Amino acid sequence: MRAGFLVALCLCISSLLTTPLPMWAQGFGSSSPASAAGRITAATASLNQLSDLDAGFLIPDTYNKVQEAYDRYTRDIREGKSTGDIERSYTEFDAAVSEARERLDRVNEILMVPLVKRSAAQRANAPAMVPDAFEEAESRLERAISRLEDDRVSDAFALGQEAAALYDDARSSVIEMSLIGSAQIGLAEAENQDWDRLAPASFAQARRLVDEVTSALDRGEPLTAALRNKAQAADHAVRRAIEIASQVDVLRSDPGNWERMLLAREDLVRQAADMAGVAADFLADDPQAIMTASLRTLAARQDSLDLLLQRAEEDAAALRAEVDSLHQAIEEQQIRLSSMVESYQQDLQQRKEEIDRERRELREYLYEKTQLDAAAQAQERFSDSEAIVVRDDDRLTLRLIGLSFRAGRTEIPGGARDLLEKLGEFLVLYPQTLVAVEGHTDATGAEDKNVTLSKSRADAVMQFLADQSGVEAERMTSSGLGSAQPIDSNNTRSGRERNRRIDVVLTFTRDL
Repeated sequence: MRAGFLVALCLCISSLLTTPLPMWAQGFGSSSPASAAGRITAATASLNQLSDLDAGFLIPDTYNKVQEAYDRYTRDIREGKSTGDIERSYTEFDAAVSEARERLDRVNEILMVPLVKRSAAQRANAPAMVPDAFEEAESRLERAISRLEDDRVSDAFALGQEAAALYDDARSSVIEMSLIGSAQIGLAEAENQDWDRLAPASFAQARRLVDEVTSALDRGEPLTAALRNKAQAADHAVRRAIEIASQVDVLRSDPGNWERMLLAREDLVRQAADMAGVAADFLADDPQAIMTASLRTLAARQDSLDLLLQRAEEDAAALRAEVDSLHQAIEEQQIRLSSMVESYQQDLQQRKEEIDRERRELREYLYEKTQLDAAAQAQERFSDSEAIVVRDDDRLTLRLIGLSFRAGRTEIPGGARDLLEKLGEFLVLYPQTLVAVEGHTDATGAEDKNVTLSKSRADAVMQFLADQSGVEAERMTSSGLGSAQPIDSNNTRSGRERNRRIDVVLTFTRDL
């Protein structure tokens, strides 16, 4: 019944949480819809917590009030009632929960002993194994709970103590059934069929063991390994007594069985005598005496074998000690080798770091040297009338003042070809650089046309370098900057001529 309620409750909560809340409900108690949903979740969690604490059994009337308050609260939300109504229904639910928790604490305090005994009986599976005894204890506890809800504390406590004793009895019955139930059933069946008369000594021994186990359980002794072993011995003794009684009954039914039994005993004694090397004369000696002599001889041989085994074990122990010593030596050697390997690896790592550092320093040195060398080479190769050399960080700019385009034209003047061939020879010397060819114009005319014109001039220079000087095209880029970066005044003719220029920018990389 409780499981069905929880399923229905989960479906209701799911509907509440997945169905959009009305606008007034979204503002209830907070400024966000999540707060209203959070309050519903908290209320549901409180109800579930009471269910987990078995409130339906321990405080049934109070728990029903909590359920009714919860149903009113959730129904007010679903029906879209006012904020005040919802607040009042939630306050009533919260008060009912608080009262339920107080009553639970009271029940657990006053009826603590029977509740503990009840849990122990449930763990022993008493409801299934001894249902009548467990139901009687449950009925007594329910009466105690009812008295407690009526504030009749004294009556509740007395009924709780009676329930605790009944739970103890139910648990003891289960334990007794599991330990010696089959032995007790065997004894009862043997008595009904009068088998104990056929094997009185065996059944007396079995009864003694069963009585000892039963008495220990009645005294409330813990289920130790010794008690479990004695219960197993009692069960075995009962089964053995039944088997002996059955064999005696068979012997009684036919006098020839006695002869066969005596011959079988003599055969066993003869086998023992043969093993011991003892002469077996059943006319002169009793079979028991022959068996005793045989066992004595075998025992002596056993002592001799035990001595040999002891010496063998001592030798084996010495060998094991030697092996352990060898293992220890091997482990120590492995530790030393591991230490050597670790030291070698550390040295190797340190050397690698030093090599990496030296490589970085060398790369940086070559990088700086290459720039200085390129700047010096440019100064040496180009005259002041051909190019101005400007070094800036990792860039080297060659301003080709010896290359002057005619106004509005993109053809490379014939007199500048020698300069460009010399530039190509210079660029080939530094294949790791990136080459940017920048075209510039004066401020005459529209700027968009100047940008196009400057780009065409830069393309012409880049194409010449690729075709005539063998400079790789993939290292070069061209751009047209128009009149955006003048180096002289555009108000004079000489200034405009200087502004119509080509700048070749070399960018050095560290991948040398």
